[in-house]
Amino acid sequence: MANPFAWNRKDGEVPKDYFSTAILTTRPPTSITEAQALKIPAVKAAVELVTNAISTLPVYLYKEVNEREVEKIDDERVSILNHDSNKYETAQMVTKQAVQDYLLRGIAYLYRTDNGIHHLPARNVKVEEFTVDGITVSRKEFIYEGIKTVTLQEHEVMVIDSGTNGILVDGEEILKTATNQVSYTLSLLENSAVPVGVLKASAWLTEAAIKRLRESFTSLYTGPKNTGKTIVLEEGLDFQPLSMKPEELQLSETGKKIISDVARLFNIPESLLNSNANKYNSLEANNVYFLQNTLLPIITALESSFDKHLLTGEEKKNGYYFRFDTSEILRTTEAEKVKTIAEEFKAGLLTLNQSLHKLDLPPEARDFRLLSIGSVMKYSDDNELVFLNLGPTIEQGDVALHEDGTKKPEDRASV
Repeated sequence: MANPFAWNRKDGEVPKDYFSTAILTTRPPTSITEAQALKIPAVKAAVELVTNAISTLPVYLYKEVNEREVEKIDDERVSILNHDSNKYETAQMVTKQAVQDYLLRGIAYLYRTDNGIHHLPARNVKVEEFTVDGITVSRKEFIYEGIKTVTLQEHEVMVIDSGTNGILVDGEEILKTATNQVSYTLSLLENSAVPVGVLKASAWLTEAAIKRLRESFTSLYTGPKNTGKTIVLEEGLDFQPLSMKPEELQLSETGKKIISDVARLFNIPESLLNSNANKYNSLEANNVYFLQNTLLPIITALESSFDKHLLTGEEKKNGYYFRFDTSEILRTTEAEKVKTIAEEFKAGLLTLNQSLHKLDLPPEARDFRLLSIGSVMKYSDDNELVFLNLGPTIEQGDVALHEDGTKKPEDRASV
């Protein structure tokens, strides 16, 4: 199989259309950066939850042999997507960075080389689109502003697009509110003992005296270490408090509201950020919701990008495709896991060794599947049927059987 990371086009051999119009497209500006957003505890938790969940999932290459059979393909691309994306970065790290850009910026970029895949921070990428008819895009160039400005061609860049502007733009107001609350809480703790208000003097004070009085008052009562100190005022001074108490500001309720809003921004169950808000009272139900509504759209976008950029045209025609294995997300408790596998085995959906494999146990020498007639075993190696309640053993193949399961006599040719 040809190396999918190698290109037949020579350096500098880029098709040009001198009658096309270039349009430089950028993402909408954001007033909140990734670093500021990730300082919000709820946002940090949500980003880590989603990025870790996806970046730890294995991805495989499959080939659809026919309508009923799918074959798993062993390929170098699978190793790159699961283990070492390039010489210096693991696949888990690159995938996590890409998913974070997808969430916060609404789009992620991966740079393809002959030896692997590299992450391009979305904030450093600008896209230049070329159009001939003024409607459709005929070609794209990607301008990456890193250590130096580099222009990349569209066959070198993998794009994972959410179709949105990302949470930094779409949730800007909520993020601003959360950032202000974090800043206010920090300021409140740093100045927890300072009684904010108006300090009045009966006599006229010079500017220098006002400055000294303010600095002296602040140094004596600022910070947690000064909590509980008694305010002593000189004759002629009067203090009138203006600030509200933290409980009057309902900071606790505001914090809960922000967690709820952030959960909706990321479309994740609130109970995954706040254990007191468990709507389903079931780990399995939470995981199913998390997989179906939060992770699957992102996983599908990644799979589509892998199919588009990593598969050749011939492979696409022959039914090749990439898929993430999401079974680990739905893992619940060990008891529930054993119960589910046992039910699948009894129903004949799994063979004995398939069931043991799901439990991480060694296989038996002879595999079989339970069938329905009062429990029937079918051995996979020679199609032998064993009726547990009736006793007889039947070897299937070209041998003719009576309705009761007995073998019909063989026709013997006369000599």
